[in-house]
Amino acid sequence: MRWVIVGLLAGVAMLAAGCGGSIEPGASAGPEPVAAGDQPADVVAAAEQRLGVSFAGGFIDQAGGVVVLTTDPADSGEVQALGAQPRVVEHSMAELEDWKERVGTVLGPQPPPAVTTWGVDVQRNAVVASVLPGEPVPAELQQVVDEAAGAVVLTEARGPVVPLPAP
Repeated sequence: MRWVIVGLLAGVAMLAAGCGGSIEPGASAGPEPVAAGDQPADVVAAAEQRLGVSFAGGFIDQAGGVVVLTTDPADSGEVQALGAQPRVVEHSMAELEDWKERVGTVLGPQPPPAVTTWGVDVQRNAVVASVLPGEPVPAELQQVVDEAAGAVVLTEARGPVVPLPAP
């Protein structure tokens, strides 16, 4: 099965590694800094717990700041109190996970060769399915894309999936 979490892998790896710099007291030009010892992954986990159903994911931006996505504009203060930058989006993480599961169900355990990957792209706030150029989109997948109204999008794959060599 070719379950690939597009866009999330790098973000999760960076969060787990604790990327981002420390912030000197009084040097913050944005939201309050995270508490000493808090890692970006801790901030995102706290946001997920506090925001509940409106939580839509989190990532580290290019400047090294933690961004937390929410579907409720009223959550912005809570996110800032955690030391993260809020971004209001349309789809919650729960919605996206449901759509990802639906895509996986229609593609089945042996997806068509034209579909190379699919998964949640947190930054795009969508489930992204990659299809090889020139290949037809499977009808069942196109139906899900149409029903999802922006929660599931198609992109052109760079090429077929190439298995990694065995260690």
